[in-house]
Amino acid sequence: MSLFDRLILHLDSTPHAGAWNMAVDQAWLESADTPVLRVYDWDQPTVTIGYAQNLAKLGETLPDWPVMRRWTGGGVVLHENDETYSVIVPAGHAWAETRPLDSYRLIHSALADGLNAADLTGCRLAGPEDLIENPFCFVAPALHDVVRGKVKIAGAGQRRGKLGLLHQGSVQQVSLPPGFWNGWAANLAKEVTLVEELPPAIAERAQELVEKRYSLSSWLHEREDALS
Repeated sequence: MSLFDRLILHLDSTPHAGAWNMAVDQAWLESADTPVLRVYDWDQPTVTIGYAQNLAKLGETLPDWPVMRRWTGGGVVLHENDETYSVIVPAGHAWAETRPLDSYRLIHSALADGLNAADLTGCRLAGPEDLIENPFCFVAPALHDVVRGKVKIAGAGQRRGKLGLLHQGSVQQVSLPPGFWNGWAANLAKEVTLVEELPPAIAERAQELVEKRYSLSSWLHEREDALS
């Protein structure tokens, strides 16, 4: 069953720095009037940490890669050979009112179905018996993450507020076939509009967010930015 009537599929084929990737997700959330599935890549191995995580406490457990604080929750994610995506649902859309645990379950259930259909069989949602405590996201399955056997292959962080719902996800330790995201988008929505070039207004806002939030040391360490 489709989750949305209409969906924008933004396939960003150009790898970007972490600050830009995070800024574009926020800019889409601020501007979109239709749900968006954004798929993107990184210009170098990058660590993202959850909004509430304490960078100082993580300390030497992190690799010597650029580190970026997400606007969403969750744990440490290592972006090197993963497939990264975001589901963005604007405020006012009925689906944005879905309870957090339910939206997490519904998105990951659809993702597990898509992976199984792509011959990556054995994908399922993590249950209570799979849960592990660890600050590193892909070491520790959370409830309704996607696992294959005992291996976590998909997790995400979410943020829900007056702007709507932002779900930032990563698929790891599997190789997705060509066209996977197009097929998954078609299963998520009855009508899909493909966008390959970022709309100029969203790009302009993303650049402002890079400069005033995501590139700042104060954001990384203290969650403080220069936005008014």
